[in-house]
Amino acid sequence: MKKVILSLTLAVFTITGILAQENKDVQSTTTVKKVTQKGTDVKTKVIAETETDKEILKVEGNEKQDQAADVIKKKDIDSKVVADDVSIDAANQQQMMAIKQRQEAELAQKIAAQKAEAAAQAERERQAKSLERQKELEARRAALTNRPEGMAKLKKD
Repeated sequence: MKKVILSLTLAVFTITGILAQENKDVQSTTTVKKVTQKGTDVKTKVIAETETDKEILKVEGNEKQDQAADVIKKKDIDSKVVADDVSIDAANQQQMMAIKQRQEAELAQKIAAQKAEAAAQAERERQAKSLERQKELEARRAALTNRPEGMAKLKKD
């Protein structure tokens, strides 16, 4: 009895395989992408993108030869994040801090130089105005001390 059941089971599986009118072809391609963002901290993300192409060949279930086959194509794209990591790069942070401090020092030097130049320019303008006033004062004094003929000269007290 046991042999009969096993042989019937084997026959059923064999006939089912032969009479199956559907052929499936599955092709899968996996692409792994690693995205890294650098800054004060390094963000690394690993993304696995799976592209699956399924082709199903269906034939009608009758006994004819050279039957027309229908090909059904399905394309699935699945992407998932495999790893998401954020790490702090200490050396990079120190370099960025050094660059920032150097830029601040250069900025302070430029500001001081501009202030000194502005002060020197203001001093030159003040001296030019003072010299102009002196010349104007001398011209007025000369005009006042110049007396017509016959008039007595001014005496200083």
